[in-house]
Amino acid sequence: MKRMNRRAFLDKDHKFTIKEDNIPSPQDDEVLIEIKANGICGSDIHFYREGRLGNFVVDRPYVPGHESSGIIVEVGSSVNGFSKGDHVVIEPGIPCGMCNYCKSGRYNLCPDVVFLSAPPINGTFCDYITIRHDMVFHIPKTLSFEEAAMAEPVAVGVHAVNRARFKNGDTAIILGAGPIGLLTAQAFKAAGGGEAICVDFNESRLRFAKKIGIDKVAIPSDSSLEGVADVVFETAGASKATASTFNYCRPGGCVVQVGWPGGNIVEMNIATFLDKELDYVAVNRYANAFPISIRWISEGKINVKDLITGRFSLDEVSEAFEYSSKNPDKVVKTIVLND
Repeated sequence: MKRMNRRAFLDKDHKFTIKEDNIPSPQDDEVLIEIKANGICGSDIHFYREGRLGNFVVDRPYVPGHESSGIIVEVGSSVNGFSKGDHVVIEPGIPCGMCNYCKSGRYNLCPDVVFLSAPPINGTFCDYITIRHDMVFHIPKTLSFEEAAMAEPVAVGVHAVNRARFKNGDTAIILGAGPIGLLTAQAFKAAGGGEAICVDFNESRLRFAKKIGIDKVAIPSDSSLEGVADVVFETAGASKATASTFNYCRPGGCVVQVGWPGGNIVEMNIATFLDKELDYVAVNRYANAFPISIRWISEGKINVKDLITGRFSLDEVSEAFEYSSKNPDKVVKTIVLND
């Protein structure tokens, strides 16, 4: 173990400062994890570049990061099933475990959920962190830490697929070929879906889609895609993309809203929605998705390795965020490795 715990704090002036603190000790129901890898999420970039996302505002220094993997180095006295040396990933949304939503399995809707890296809650860009043990999952030691860190965004795609209504062999259109779109497309196929079509303006992202085996790619102006999908996943988080979702769907189809459009208010043609008698469902992070995410990554059903386009050390976290922010055409997923 290291002697101190480095933590990368982001402030309201968009600057990072690395501070050294004491290594925390786990409570009885917690484990202490030495972080080995973190992915930079799109939400992290929003906080870095704009200082806010939705209702969360960077008004004081905090530690970002929630896509993480590492090694357990200490186990709380009441924890069973984990041992020192285990390789693990963290599910970063910590629910209360007691409310009706938690008890019914929809713990992502818990009103008291604490989500790591949602300001002012500190996240995982650090060397050590303590986490309640029920939000920690084993990973095979054959899986690299950088690939394992992708389990969190994969879980978003898995949950989106779980929320969707489709049959084996159905066709899906995925709006947005960013990390979540590419992972959702793969999760759809791993779950028994048929043809997956990624739609995006960004040609480099569409090339990535082809590289990882997505069946077809297209630009939004391709009129041949209207009415061809049994299920549409909106992952771009763009108002125009959201407004177009009903057009891509067949009658009786399903639209899954994964992205969060800027401004929150979207003008949509409800007549199309009603005429086609569509289902429209929302995705709020994930629930019960990490075990299958880890399995599909480990089995190669979801390719995360080819989506990693940049690697930096924790001491280079500022450069990692700046590069990711300024190079959207080159970056799919940036990983920060603790050395």
